[in-house]
Amino acid sequence: METRSIATMNRNRRITWGAGVGIGLGLIGLPLVFIALWPGVDHSPWDVNTMILATGVALCTAGYISGRISVAALTQHRSRPVSPPTRRP
Repeated sequence: METRSIATMNRNRRITWGAGVGIGLGLIGLPLVFIALWPGVDHSPWDVNTMILATGVALCTAGYISGRISVAALTQHRSRPVSPPTRRP
């Protein structure tokens, strides 16, 4: 996920948008993960189950990144700030 545009926003917008998008995507993604992994729910072809799980994990990952951006903006001026998400080699 390219975070350069979010990182250039001002601090209050990063906190608001990061928290809102992070919570929103997490609330959509977590039930999909639970539906895909719950033993009582049977989706006939296993491909459907895999796609539901992959969609849930992708949404939860995007929500985590957005939440991390929000927390980094919130702790920006503290003595031990949280670093924003970066690309690793």
